Amino acid sequence: MSKLYILKKNKYTIVLGDDMLDIDIVSKNGILFVRLFGSLTKENCKKLNKEVLKFIEEIGIYNIVINIQNLFNIDLYGLKTLKKCYKTCKNSLICINKSQINMLEDMRVIYEEKEAFEKIKI
Repeated sequence: MSKLYILKKNKYTIVLGDDMLDIDIVSKNGILFVRLFGSLTKENCKKLNKEVLKFIEEIGIYNIVINIQNLFNIDLYGLKTLKKCYKTCKNSLICINKSQINMLEDMRVIYEEKEAFEKIKI
């Protein structure tokens, strides 16, 4: 698995990629942005559990935005993993395309990441 860690002032980025799932993790102004690219399926959802949940627990993240706009495939296992990540944090939002709204009925959704700063009060 390829990892790239970048630390800048008030911004922490992790880029992970392989197995048809790329994960970009960026922290901005007290909100952790997790951007998913590719396919979230049974074969690779362990990567999301291992890397993202571990990061959330180690750092003590309370605010998270999970951006799934660039996922072209999510199976049942991927959806369960997504919900697990969502429920881990106190304030969670899912950034989606309007076509993805049906599968995320019980989650707070936004359509652009910048909306997170309005919805999550820090």
